[in-house]
Amino acid sequence: MSAVHTSAQGAPVMEYTGTLLHQAEARTKVLDGQGHTVPVLCMDIELDNALHTPMHVEQPFPAASHEQARAAAHRLKRGMRVTVQAPLVSVRLGATASHIHVIPEAQEEAPCQP
Repeated sequence: MSAVHTSAQGAPVMEYTGTLLHQAEARTKVLDGQGHTVPVLCMDIELDNALHTPMHVEQPFPAASHEQARAAAHRLKRGMRVTVQAPLVSVRLGATASHIHVIPEAQEEAPCQP
């Protein structure tokens, strides 16, 4: 199940509820080309919807917070029910395509002949 809320800053926030598919993990994510990294908590949940859609969730932590990310991951076990909140602008869709169709570019109209 998902719901839309508004954050304290007025930005739309999506809320998703589901079941953890496996133990959460603490990982490191590269932020930029200079090699700056942050710890992230990563988990996959099965959403409470008719299709039981899987969703990958990442929660970044401040740069020097690797221990906090590991502790959070340790608490989140397979089968636990969780609710996650994410800014709407951060939500991305992913799909495994069965086929991809190329859409031809629009043909330029020929100028009118008198």
